Amino acid sequence: MRFFTLITITVILIVVISPVLFATIINIPDDYPTIQEGIDASENGDTVLVQPGTYVENINFNGHNIVLGSLFLTTGDTLYISATIIDGDGAGTVVRFENEEDITAVITGFTIQNGYGGVFCHNSSPTLRNNIVTSNFVVENGAGIHCRRSNPLIIYNKIWKNRAWG
Repeated sequence: MRFFTLITITVILIVVISPVLFATIINIPDDYPTIQEGIDASENGDTVLVQPGTYVENINFNGHNIVLGSLFLTTGDTLYISATIIDGDGAGTVVRFENEEDITAVITGFTIQNGYGGVFCHNSSPTLRNNIVTSNFVVENGAGIHCRRSNPLIIYNKIWKNRAWG
């Protein structure tokens, strides 16, 4: 009986700890030139760490429960938030969560701007922390952040200068 209990506890610890032990840090642009390529290469539990700069792209977490962060994530320096920009260039929503991402899908430390919508959540519950969401536009609702059937954790963000017409 004691041996069975020891094996059971060992198996539980391996299942719980192994994703943390094998998590990868993917550096943008060193490992991949775009944020989306880094997300696509990631696995649940990984971190995609983005260097300062302007990244003109529209990203989708595609069901990956990962941490996407600027250097604010590792340093706590708020200057990295305005220095690390994801610019949607008016081509669509800048950041999308729509594949049942959970609270462990995190975006932190970015300026999210110039999209046809800043952040869109559908059937997902991500964490949006310490971002600036600005200068996004839509024809209807949710120029800054728009959520449907979602329960995101939205904390310490600045959401301003977004416009919705309609």
